[in-house]
Amino acid sequence: MYVVGFAALNGKWQISANGGGLPVWSRDGRELYFAGVGAVGVDADAKLMAVPITPGPQFQPGVPQPLFDVRLASGNSSYDVSADGRFVIATPVEQLATVPMTVVLNWQASLEK
Repeated sequence: MYVVGFAALNGKWQISANGGGLPVWSRDGRELYFAGVGAVGVDADAKLMAVPITPGPQFQPGVPQPLFDVRLASGNSSYDVSADGRFVIATPVEQLATVPMTVVLNWQASLEK
């Protein structure tokens, strides 16, 4: 994954050596979050990563750090970060096994009086 300068396309910085996707900037611009390889899809677990960004005239990314395990739903915006640093994450719902239900009709008639 790479970051490219916007105004004049004046640089290109590699952020992730092992790939990733779904990048989201922190509200203050001091961190870049991304989903590590394998995080998108219903069968793969991976880590949500954070890259610290040093403020200044030159873009200076830090070393990616794993935050926590995550399983993201497919789509372009499966998570976001609030201003206070909390994450909102859409996760896929796993199919639960169905349990048979027994319905007893006229159950009152079987009660002893």
